[in-house]
This record gives sequence, C-alpha cells and structure tokens, in this order.
Amino acid sequence: MIDFQSGYILRPVNPVFIYFSLFCALLLNLLPIGNYGWVPDWLILCIVFWNIHQHRYVSVITAFILGLMMDVHNSDLLGLHAFSYSLVAYVAISWHRRIVALTVLSQALHLLPIFLLVSLFPVLAHWLLSGELYWWALTGAIQALIEAMLWPIAARILLAPQRRPIDVDHNRPL
Repeated sequence: MIDFQSGYILRPVNPVFIYFSLFCALLLNLLPIGNYGWVPDWLILCIVFWNIHQHRYVSVITAFILGLMMDVHNSDLLGLHAFSYSLVAYVAISWHRRIVALTVLSQALHLLPIFLLVSLFPVLAHWLLSGELYWWALTGAIQALIEAMLWPIAARILLAPQRRPIDVDHNRPL
C-alpha cells in the first residue's frame, strides 16, 4: 500500500496490531469519563480508520460485535450502537478508494458526515421510539467535530508501524 501524502510504500500491516488498537480503543471507551459531548468515540475512530485502510481485517461483522459490546456497556437499547457501527463500517468500506487518495485534512472533512451519522443515530432512534427529542443529546455534533479533528493524529499514530523501515542501511538511500 502506498501512502499518497509522502509517496512512501508502506509495510504490510500486522493483524495483531490492528486488533490491539481496536482493543485499546474499546478500553478508552469503557473509561468512566462520562457521556459528555466533548469525549470522542475512540472505537468508531479506530473502526473507520481500519475499514478505510485494511478492510479485509476489520469488517462490518467486527464493527457489529464491537457495537454490541458498547450497547451492553452503556445499558442502551440493544443493537443501537451495533447497527450504527456496522452502517458506518459499510460506508467507510465503500468510500475507502476515494478517501485514501486524499490528504489527511481532506479525509477528515470527508469523514465528518460518517462521524455525524454515528453520533446522531442514537438520538434519532430514541426520538422515533419515544416521541421525545432531548436537545442536550444533540451535542453529538460536537463529538463528531472532535473526532474529525482527531483524524490526522489517529492516522499518524495508526500508520506509524507501517512506515518504519525494515533494515536501515545508511549507504543506500532507498
């Protein structure tokens, strides 16, 4: 795979690193920070990243299972996060050819609707099921903006193991 920003040919990804990063993102989501609008959904950031860059290892089914875990953790309507995570994973997989060719800042702007979808879907589902709209729950838009701003940092961190050289030879420039 080629990193289009630097022109650097990336090393093959280690599947252990992919699942370790998903596990770390799940643990960050399980922290008792609270459900505030300024706390990003680390798991969806990681799911979208790996669905764009390595969709063969992280699929819609993986996103669905991780969404079920988040539903159980949040004591929310079972399947709410699972459906939104799997929907976002499907959209990320279908957009991956377009997103990879862009710069990192353009990627963040193109991924903002995906992050808005995953943060506002539970609000819309609760509104449809109960008939009441909680306006404070619309702070998910702030959460989506923060996730889009964190995208360049996440891309830098998650692609770092693929950018390091195998053998450093100071006599050979390539």
